[in-house]
Amino acid sequence: MQFKKTVKKTMIAAASAVALTTMNACDSLYDDLDECPQGLTVEFVYDYNVERADMFNDHVGSVTLYVYDLAGRLVRTQTEENTATAKPLRDKNYRMTVEGLPVGEYRLLALANQRPYTQIASDPGIRYIRNEAQQREDLNVELQQVPYAAVPQQPIYQQQLDTLWHGTLRSVDYDATDTRAAIPAQTVSVREGVFTHCTMSLVRDTKRLHVAIHQTVNRADCDIRDYEVYITDVNGRILYDNAVDTIGQPTITYRPFDEWNTYYDNVTGTSSYTVPEHEYEMTAHADLDFNRLMLRPAVGPVLPDLGLINGTEPAMLYLIHRTTGKEVLHINLAEYLAQGRGAFERYAYSGQEFLDRAYDYRLDFTLVGEEWKFISLHIHTLPWNMRWQNVDLE
Repeated sequence: MQFKKTVKKTMIAAASAVALTTMNACDSLYDDLDECPQGLTVEFVYDYNVERADMFNDHVGSVTLYVYDLAGRLVRTQTEENTATAKPLRDKNYRMTVEGLPVGEYRLLALANQRPYTQIASDPGIRYIRNEAQQREDLNVELQQVPYAAVPQQPIYQQQLDTLWHGTLRSVDYDATDTRAAIPAQTVSVREGVFTHCTMSLVRDTKRLHVAIHQTVNRADCDIRDYEVYITDVNGRILYDNAVDTIGQPTITYRPFDEWNTYYDNVTGTSSYTVPEHEYEMTAHADLDFNRLMLRPAVGPVLPDLGLINGTEPAMLYLIHRTTGKEVLHINLAEYLAQGRGAFERYAYSGQEFLDRAYDYRLDFTLVGEEWKFISLHIHTLPWNMRWQNVDLE
């Protein structure tokens, strides 16, 4: 009898080893073995940027995965986020585990932010609000004005925005015999008794623009309080596929969430935020956050072709002198910023791809009195700039 027990234990151990090696299915012959779960392990990657480096762990603080069946019906949502006491997304080995999904084919979508979404949705001011639809095609994220308790609702967007990322399926790891391993991933399969590993790629939709204004006539008199800086666009709603909804949507005005002046001391050669004792030059500054930027046909002169899309009026950047009311300039913002792709010629980015990869821009405006003479574009983290001259200025 001892010999039979030993043989049985040996057979069970061998069967368990084979199951772990092949990962095909659970062995159901022995009641005393743990039940093998099935589902997905999901890796999130944010390398769709101009640095071409994965910055997910450093930038993203909350991520929600939406799992849909092939008919577009919502099957599961799962959220993981960093908190004051635990920061799982900071771990370079972080993977989201989705257990218990029935065997079948699924479509995946992800939304991510810097902070937990529950905090974002409950804060006052301008916030990204999800509609949490049950059908994939109905899901969207919209910039909404959440009223302040003691302050009337503002008609414009004049706040620093919580960063929004949109994620789609990039790749799925199947075994070498599966023909789907050789084609672009549109869906992911859950098979009995195993976990399928897949990768979701994130795109950052929230952008930032720093505007700096310089004077050539009176260099010591360039106060940000003398200028009105704002962006107009129809881009308040992001659809399930990360497209910008322009049908029946209102024009949004984005105004600076921060404005300040800097002073350059011509004697000491130093810059500061306070007026120096010596002769100085003054620069006006403004920071604006805005939603995903799309290339659309320009109003007025058009820069070299960038693969423009048809649609509503493009995003426009305005600079107005407050005292005189004179419009110093208005430009098609997307067209000008998309010229930054010239810093990455080796990758041959289209204009739209560059706008989706980049997220931190600087435009320097050089004015002659109330007329603009030059515009210089700078891209965050790059020692690169591009300059345009106003050819209409004599």
